Amino acid sequence: MDGAKYTEREFQGRDGTRLAYVDEGEGSPILLLHGWSSSLRWFNRNIATLARDHRVVAFDFRGHGSSDKTESGHTMTRYAQDVHDIVEGLELGRPLMAGWSMGSIVLWNYVQQFGQGQASGMVFVGQSASDLITPDYEHGIMTMDDLRGWIAELQTDREPFVRSNMQAMVKHRPTAEALDWMTADYLRTPAHTAALVLYQQTVENALPAFPRIDFPTQVHFGTDPKMYRIEHGHWLAEHIHGTELVVFEDSGHVPMWEEPDRFNETVHRFAQQLA
Repeated sequence: MDGAKYTEREFQGRDGTRLAYVDEGEGSPILLLHGWSSSLRWFNRNIATLARDHRVVAFDFRGHGSSDKTESGHTMTRYAQDVHDIVEGLELGRPLMAGWSMGSIVLWNYVQQFGQGQASGMVFVGQSASDLITPDYEHGIMTMDDLRGWIAELQTDREPFVRSNMQAMVKHRPTAEALDWMTADYLRTPAHTAALVLYQQTVENALPAFPRIDFPTQVHFGTDPKMYRIEHGHWLAEHIHGTELVVFEDSGHVPMWEEPDRFNETVHRFAQQLA
């Protein structure tokens, strides 16, 4: 998308899984984590710009993008362990970590697994505290019946379902070319993996992570309500101590793609504050 040019490399995790990644620029490290069923290419409008002043690393979760299509390991716990392997293996130290959508849920699991002080800061982009409506969190976007319906669609009529979701994710209708690209990138994740990861992401309980966050954070949220609502961002701002809510008025679920200039500048300034 957008003609981004960088070299995809290969990182081998401790269990032998090959993870595709990019490593651009020099300076304070920024690690970008993509969302469910997508890939690092969703940061094509961000990597080169941020790499002017920072070392920027992004990778494809197992089963996604150009990484190994493994049959197992598709839990938020294992994904967070893969993040930890990347951080250690590439000697990133305490990077600024930015997770979009499911990437935020992986980061919250990361905090629970590896304790406090693991990052210089974190940015949570376009993700509610939970996608599932539960007694402890009534602000989710789906019930268990909804989740079963999504999984059934992924297994029976996947392409039109994905294409419809791509249009719901953004505030303004994408061009035909962009919509084709978005859909094709999501379809790179095998259907059985997409269904399993959707389930794992949705039932993940991230709430215990919030009191453990002891580093600066930002929450980035768009205002278009087709998928998530700005109230989800306000809830996070109220429950993550000291976080800064950054509102993207011209975005839906994908502010780093819909408003890349503002996203890049905001992340750059945040990283400078933490350096």
